Amino acid sequence: MSPGDAFAHELAALLAACSLAPARSGPDTRVTAGTLDLHVHLEGSDLLVDLSGWRHTARLGDDEDGDDAAALALDLIGAALFGDLRILVERWGGRPRRCTLQLHLGERWQPGPVQGARPLFNLFAARTTSLHHAALARPAAYRPSTVASLPWAPWAGRAGFFGAAAREPAAAELPIDGELDLHNFSPKDVKRLVLEYLDVCLARGITEVRIVHGKGIGALRRTVHALLDRHPRVLGYRLGGHRGGGWGATVVDLSPGPASDPDHDPGR
Repeated sequence: MSPGDAFAHELAALLAACSLAPARSGPDTRVTAGTLDLHVHLEGSDLLVDLSGWRHTARLGDDEDGDDAAALALDLIGAALFGDLRILVERWGGRPRRCTLQLHLGERWQPGPVQGARPLFNLFAARTTSLHHAALARPAAYRPSTVASLPWAPWAGRAGFFGAAAREPAAAELPIDGELDLHNFSPKDVKRLVLEYLDVCLARGITEVRIVHGKGIGALRRTVHALLDRHPRVLGYRLGGHRGGGWGATVVDLSPGPASDPDHDPGR
């Protein structure tokens, strides 16, 4: 998966977790939450995030710097959607001239990076302001992570992406009752979690498993189905039906026997 595709996958999961239905056209994704307008333009490895006129650019890559750039951009989007930041837009003569990102710190709003400037050619032009802000409920999977403050990116960690330790949830630590709910897990953990959970179910003699992936735009469902297509012990699978969660869940039929083939590696 390319860095751009990985970012797009994480962005789609974030928006779906917020129950947002963005408008997509080519490299552009647009959505409005509260008074905040979010526009993401992703072309190859070049990324632009526009929050009601305040812009952040990044270049994604396969190295550590590229990973950090993607994490910071996702934290920026998450912080905006969850109400951790807002954008102050100042207009002179009716035209937007200066945008300030303000970060929510306790009971106050801390001014952050400023873009643009007051026009010099007409110092007496009428000034108006508007605040652009969202306050969506935060899913548990996007709780903040504690990181050192970054002056150039004060929103770092606000949605749990930057500085997050690599998580590899252990399926054996979850309730092994034949139902796996993926809502509280990051998309990057899904592959290992699903494969390990199926293996543990097989080891305990459970041959029917219900995987809850949600409806959304279908990205997580397609990921789960792709894993099931390649699993050596999956006899078949079907959407949950009216009583089984509809197309927000998949019911999997497993073949009794060893948990996995010797060549089956959940990390691949």
